Amino acid sequence: MKFTLALTHNCNLACKYCYAGTKLSKDMPVETALRIVDFAFRITPPGHTPSLNYFGGEPLLRFDLIQAITAHVRQREGETGKRFSLSATTNGTLLKPRVLEYLRSEDIGLCISLDGPPAVHNRSRVFRGGRGSYDAVSTGLRDALEVLPEVQVNAVYGPETLACLEETVSLLDGLGASMIHLNPDISAVWPREALQQFDTRMMDVANYYIRCYERGRELSINVIDGKIALFVKGGYGAEDLCGMGETEWAFAPSGNIYPCERFIGDDSDATMRLGNIVTGIDPTRRCQLIKHRGNANSACVDCGLRPYCMNWCGCTNYHMTGRTNVAAPALCAMEQASIHAARHAFESLSQTENP
Repeated sequence: MKFTLALTHNCNLACKYCYAGTKLSKDMPVETALRIVDFAFRITPPGHTPSLNYFGGEPLLRFDLIQAITAHVRQREGETGKRFSLSATTNGTLLKPRVLEYLRSEDIGLCISLDGPPAVHNRSRVFRGGRGSYDAVSTGLRDALEVLPEVQVNAVYGPETLACLEETVSLLDGLGASMIHLNPDISAVWPREALQQFDTRMMDVANYYIRCYERGRELSINVIDGKIALFVKGGYGAEDLCGMGETEWAFAPSGNIYPCERFIGDDSDATMRLGNIVTGIDPTRRCQLIKHRGNANSACVDCGLRPYCMNWCGCTNYHMTGRTNVAAPALCAMEQASIHAARHAFESLSQTENP
């Protein structure tokens, strides 16, 4: 089970590709947050360890709310015997020492958004006045790596920065990050010329990954490790597929309920809204959503790569095609390139018996 709480619509950055919508000074009331926590405890089956992610906007603008929610989670854990995995997704500009120490003491995982070298990162991730945020974010990442046992980094790339993927991985590796997520801008228009680069660029990432392991540096890159895990297990299982509206829940500051954080936006579009934490879930809307999960592309049926392809991700499909169960040609190109690159890394390291 995955629960994401958008604590605020506000943010101190003005990223050009942000899917969180218009920045508004609207925060989640503490009463709403505690209702959501109680909901999460109520619907989580015994024996499961669900994740609860602090999201935004920029969640650290409401550090006080994070503290209040975490205290309530710990109280409910003691009452129920259930354990929750807590994390926060941040732009990395507000990671003061007291914040980092609190995250460490409460065992709250951290994911920082850093898109690459200054010229790449500052292309999109800027402060409201237009000033690039690279210096502030890279400093936050270094500080976090000194305090926390594990820090994940999310790097978003678009058609204009696709060519810099290997450089981005190299930079993040040099900064000390060992858990790297490379994610495409799913709201971008991907021209044919960009899609034709995917095989080359993902293979660049795979070869960098291989070189790291050859020198004893253990690096985790989602587009490589995720696919290698699938090769080992024989493809995606039912438990891996999109669970929006069933095992995945996202909450706007208003308490409105969505099937994924990527659907919240500025909370003004009710198309994917499932209800509200106070008034409850609309069962008809939820059933309609679940009915249209998965993949309806006829071309995917006989594809030999289908067991390893993420063509079932509802939010990615929706942002790229307008339908939760229809994958875009751009996603097909991205997934094929990732699978081929991961296979290359897997076979290369296996043949050398790299431990």
